[in-house]
Amino acid sequence: MRHLCDGIEKADSWSVDAHKTLNVPYDSGMILCRSRDALTSAFKASASYFQWSEHRDGMNFTPSMSKRARVIELWAVLKSLGRRGVQHLVEQLCQNARLFAQLLRERGFQIHNDIVFNQVLVSCEDDELTTATLRNIQNSDECWCGGSTWRGKAVIRISICDWATKPKDIERSVHAFVQARSVAKRGQ
Repeated sequence: MRHLCDGIEKADSWSVDAHKTLNVPYDSGMILCRSRDALTSAFKASASYFQWSEHRDGMNFTPSMSKRARVIELWAVLKSLGRRGVQHLVEQLCQNARLFAQLLRERGFQIHNDIVFNQVLVSCEDDELTTATLRNIQNSDECWCGGSTWRGKAVIRISICDWATKPKDIERSVHAFVQARSVAKRGQ
């Protein structure tokens, strides 16, 4: 997957959301910024009662001044998985997304994106059927997906983000898609 980051060294800043990939809380986003001054000028507050130290004052690097130690969960995941564990997790999520897309395509669903990470955009023959299929999937209690639009067309957004997901889970979810579409077609 390293090729997806080609050229990243040219960026002045970038952000990542650890929630989706590492299954940590929602507020575990990170920003990496080449210029420390640019980052602190974006966040630094001023008041006569603030006294800054010569050390890294945390509230100069975040949009909020008072918060719990949100980084602990992220640190724990990175520490326990290590580099190879994170690599394995990312590869597994991507493989599962590719399998999901392949199995859906084989069953007549339209896949709208190249599967380069863990997201799949899928639809049925038309917007009405796609929307009804999504509603049936969400009501099935078998898996959960969200709805969206892609180039003006209704789509179902699949996000493969659970480390515990196995190919048999993908197969069960694909079966739920097929069943949901069949029910939606009968209702039309």
